[in-house]
Amino acid sequence: MSKTTAIGTTLEHRIGPRGRFELRQASGDIVIRGVEGDTVRIKSLDDKPLSDVFDIELGDDQVDLRQRGGFDVGMRLFSRGSGADLKIEVPHGAAVSVDTGSADIDASDLSGSKTFRTASGEVSLNRIAGGVDVETVSGEIEIDGAAPLDLAAKSVSGDIRVRVPSIRRLDLGTTSGDIRLDAELTGSGPFAMRSISGDATIVGRTGFRVEAESITGDLSSDQPSRRESLPGRKVLIVGRPGPTLTFRSVSGDLHVVEPRDAAPAVQATVAEETVDDTAQPSNDQNAEPEAGAAEDKRLEVLRALERGDITVAEATEQLAQLDEVLR
Repeated sequence: MSKTTAIGTTLEHRIGPRGRFELRQASGDIVIRGVEGDTVRIKSLDDKPLSDVFDIELGDDQVDLRQRGGFDVGMRLFSRGSGADLKIEVPHGAAVSVDTGSADIDASDLSGSKTFRTASGEVSLNRIAGGVDVETVSGEIEIDGAAPLDLAAKSVSGDIRVRVPSIRRLDLGTTSGDIRLDAELTGSGPFAMRSISGDATIVGRTGFRVEAESITGDLSSDQPSRRESLPGRKVLIVGRPGPTLTFRSVSGDLHVVEPRDAAPAVQATVAEETVDDTAQPSNDQNAEPEAGAAEDKRLEVLRALERGDITVAEATEQLAQLDEVLR
């Protein structure tokens, strides 16, 4: 990579649709948006020249910004200096890595691999897909989306709130922060939650099984459920048997609540079709094949989203169009 020596308040650099963007900074506000194309665009919102704050290295497929002044990766303390308020655009399929001390992170429309680490900043992730790894000490983590996730999130005292249609792999851990999970558990997992004293709330959309190891914590459910006993474990089965979620806690409770406003599933974009307005509504005999075809189209869109061929926004719009055609 080449190292830049002087640059103004903006930077544009091509990394390709699946390149890599890395940022290390102390404080400030960081807004990251996934966009079409192959170019990273960075703008300082407080009129600080980027080269005054960061060591900047550019490669054929990478942009790397590291704040000057002693920032050590891994959420350690900064020896001096403050960061900058940044507005960043990256290709939606790019790999994104952000490490910060107290900066707030707001990221959206990303489908490549994503890693966010902060000591005290808030992390807000919206309209994301694929794998995501988030870690904070005292900041809160909030994830709201419309696509399946492979999620790992850890917090010491900050709360974790997740609201997405489905989770394929889950690893949530807190010390004293609370967890709220609103997502269907799908795929092979594993699915796990860990807590010392923080409580966990799960929105029960479908059937699942909880195996808990806890000293004083308890399991409860607003939905129909039953309990079983295993040596050293508390077992709660909600609805029909489904995926197993392991819950380990010292004194934290786990409670299952009714779904009232579940997150909508991503709606995949469908290819343009010619619709015959004079066609008669399908009868009941055709309903099941049409439903199967619709599900196949949804899967095609979700696979395209995971490959990075389309953006999260495009997937959402396409699936909405599919629903309109089927009504």
